[in-house]
Amino acid sequence: MAPGKDNMSASVSILTQRQLDKFIREYRIPLDLHPFPFYTRVCNFANYRVPFSRFFIRVLQFFRVHISKVNPFGLSRVSHFEISCRAQDRRPDLNVFRYFYEIITVGDWYTFVHRKGIPPLPPTNDPA
Repeated sequence: MAPGKDNMSASVSILTQRQLDKFIREYRIPLDLHPFPFYTRVCNFANYRVPFSRFFIRVLQFFRVHISKVNPFGLSRVSHFEISCRAQDRRPDLNVFRYFYEIITVGDWYTFVHRKGIPPLPPTNDPA
């Protein structure tokens, strides 16, 4: 499989100084907060790498939220859902994700939480 958004383990991305400066300006990130170590830690915690997967981008676009505004635990829930789907040889589906998760605000952050009243999936009868 060729490198790309469907094969994240083989993808490499480089951010030039010019691209970094544009990113900082575009998202109005204060330089005195030394933001990139923070974003790096958030992405490492949630197991995200650039380029992001198509599913992850769809989730952010649907909920109209920027990655810098999502709590790391919320990011990890998106990642966990996607990994679980792929482990079962299924494509992650935004509608299924929305069935199990909702977005809420926690202070200045957004996060994804399990929907109330949704029972957990029953265990599979797969002997493996």
